[in-house]
Amino acid sequence: MKSSLQRSPWPVVAVFLLPSLVGFLFFMAIPMIAAFGISLTNFSGGTSFRFIGLTNYVNAFTSAEFPRYLGITINFTFWTVLLQLSLGLVFALILNQKLIGRNFFRGTMFLPNVLASVAVGLIFSLILDKEKGPVNQFLLSMGLPAHLWLTGIKTALPTIIMVTVWQNFGYYMVLFLGGLQTINTALYEAAAIDGAGPVRRFLSVTIPGLSPIIFFSVTIAIIRAFQVFDQIFVMTGGQLGGGPAGATTVLVFDIYRNGFQHFRFGYAAAESVVLLIIILAVTLIQHQGQKKWVHYDIV
Repeated sequence: MKSSLQRSPWPVVAVFLLPSLVGFLFFMAIPMIAAFGISLTNFSGGTSFRFIGLTNYVNAFTSAEFPRYLGITINFTFWTVLLQLSLGLVFALILNQKLIGRNFFRGTMFLPNVLASVAVGLIFSLILDKEKGPVNQFLLSMGLPAHLWLTGIKTALPTIIMVTVWQNFGYYMVLFLGGLQTINTALYEAAAIDGAGPVRRFLSVTIPGLSPIIFFSVTIAIIRAFQVFDQIFVMTGGQLGGGPAGATTVLVFDIYRNGFQHFRFGYAAAESVVLLIIILAVTLIQHQGQKKWVHYDIV
């Protein structure tokens, strides 16, 4: 008879993993498989539907709307990821210094990230209202023209990008702050002794030391940007097409519109599968590319 020390730990491990495994199975794996299956049909919510193969995918890529909405999504993703990470890194470098009240400023900049996106969208919808919003009222009081922040074709998407960056850059600032505090200060001292200036120390010590955090931040930021929906729905969802003339219609909003407004569940499922493949491909490319520039041995 085996003693308690010789017994296999797997039954205990399985018991602890079971809740997470069940949750993953019922709330992620099965819905993804079902979405792929529905994407191969003309399902519209009723009981009479039939298998149509890849017709929904062909219709998506041959339509004029899907490539446009994909382009808007990529545009939104590029600018939000670039600005969020840039501002997060800049403020992390500033607030990593011994400044008076730095903990207060850290908390203040991180605070918007804990707010619900719906609440933030509603607040900024009021602030940027074209007629009664305080921003336009201030511009008019200064003799400047009011702007159509959320109702202009050229300004709606940049405005939502601005709001999204404001809400989320504090999260990445905190990540970078944690990464900066793990870098050995002796590396900076050695670089200074070798004659390296601030720019060279930043490029040769700070960036390599932060490379794992940068890789994680870029990956998370891209995934979150591709999945944006709350801000679009709340701030411009009342407009036909998700903003003036569809200027803010990203893929997730179009999936929602096709599925829950037009009841084209098969087509919406096909769009969601394409979005999943895009996110997966980008993540895999990043994972392969990080082997060349991410360093885990900088201490």
